[in-house]
Amino acid sequence: MSSLIRLAEVTDLHKLSLYERQLYGAEGYPELLFYQAYRQWPQLLLVSQNDDVASGYSMMVPLDPQRVMLMSLLVATDFQQLGLGKALLQHSMVVAKQEGYETMELSVAPTNTKAVALYQKAGFSVLDEVADYLGKDEDRLIMSKQL
Repeated sequence: MSSLIRLAEVTDLHKLSLYERQLYGAEGYPELLFYQAYRQWPQLLLVSQNDDVASGYSMMVPLDPQRVMLMSLLVATDFQQLGLGKALLQHSMVVAKQEGYETMELSVAPTNTKAVALYQKAGFSVLDEVADYLGKDEDRLIMSKQL
């Protein structure tokens, strides 16, 4: 199986929203959000592709001229445990640095131990733990890394 990471194309967006629904149900990002991100920051929406199939994505959004937020990183269920999350994260950091950002930030559920470990291995540090960050009982760790 060959894989690559590339900029998202408009034809990927429906599939990315399907992956969101598969993993997060009604709480997943709607397709409209992917279109908005694609239109506003096309250079910050990346897709992992295995053979001819989009297998995951990373979505970054600018916070200010020096900081970018990794808003989402997702690998579809059928493609997990292949190292794609790590590859997407690494590629996202390279792209962010090429775009002139100095720092990448993200939020992650403290209970998502696999994701927390991935980010820590990549050099992210916990800046804060915020209760109810995304609503009631939706606590998040805020993590950051200098690029």
